[in-house]
Amino acid sequence: AWHVDTYVAEMEGEIAEKNPLRMEECAMAVEESLFGRVKAEALCMGNINEASAQKVGEVIENHFLKQGVPLSDDEAPKFRSLKIPTKEEAIQIFGPDDAESTSKASVIVEEVAYSENEENNAIDFCLQAGCEHELGYEGIAILELIGHIAYTSAYQKLRTEEQLGYIVSAFPRKIMGGGQGLSVVVQSSSTLPATLEERCEAWLESFHKELIEMPEDQIAMEAAGVVAQLLERDTNLSDQVSSTWGEILLTETVNSMKLKTPAFDRLERLAQVLMLEENEDYDDDEMTLDKDVPRKTAAELKQLMIQMFEKYFLATSPERRVVSFRVYSQKGKSIYEANKGKPGVLSSYDDSRHLKQYLSSWPSAPYWIQK
Repeated sequence: AWHVDTYVAEMEGEIAEKNPLRMEECAMAVEESLFGRVKAEALCMGNINEASAQKVGEVIENHFLKQGVPLSDDEAPKFRSLKIPTKEEAIQIFGPDDAESTSKASVIVEEVAYSENEENNAIDFCLQAGCEHELGYEGIAILELIGHIAYTSAYQKLRTEEQLGYIVSAFPRKIMGGGQGLSVVVQSSSTLPATLEERCEAWLESFHKELIEMPEDQIAMEAAGVVAQLLERDTNLSDQVSSTWGEILLTETVNSMKLKTPAFDRLERLAQVLMLEENEDYDDDEMTLDKDVPRKTAAELKQLMIQMFEKYFLATSPERRVVSFRVYSQKGKSIYEANKGKPGVLSSYDDSRHLKQYLSSWPSAPYWIQK
């Protein structure tokens, strides 16, 4: 796979001047893409019957599939989610931190905004929480609940109280290839990325205390809110088709045919994890709930949330894996340049390729295959 810089070099600059790309070559590339190795999937919805849908399939087959060769499963892209190193592992890779660095992140990725007029700095503080297969339904549901509560807390602290910037968000993050985590995003025209990172770390500490001190009735209320979102009913045909097709598409990145069966009850099973004894009866004849799964109390759910937070997100945890993505405005370009080559700081594509040589990947099997 090429990096975007390689495509640019092919189209512009010295390589392009030596061997300019002709229109005929462009047309040949397009033809190869459309009629070379082909795999086609289609969804027909709305005011169309079965016979018409089959005719659509025949058109695709006659104009594309018959002229090409089927794309085998081995040729399809396979996505893997790499394990961000822990702080200790990062020191083994890069060496000791720079003496001036105060960052607790394992890895720092830095970039400068392209536009000369861009005045905003930004940070995406991404904390890994393992992979979805290891977390299972329970772990994914608890991560959703943490993200639900974290969004309001981060906005209140970093946006309303500290006024760091107009864009502040905290949310669960799913990474292609099975990785899961929590992201804290802040954009600011007045504060540099390193300081934004420090404020994100400070908020994580205060949020940890919020979870510990949160009353059980509030935990139950927050859990009920996430359950309501997960079980929100489709109101029209378009929504219903999109939901069903979405579950089918989730299996596209699965490499084994044994795991290709869509889990159409996935959201209901996630919601069931958060259905507490204290909350109303959610049993519904239309839902495929497992009647043998005991409901947790708010106290039990709270403890599971704290355990997950302390394992994956607390700065003192030896298992924490975090990457800090920093973007500087043009005014901060000198800091970006000064940080190049420092331990744990990635400033180029070559830096990223170097790090990848040390990283293993998470299992890519989906969590919904668990029985």
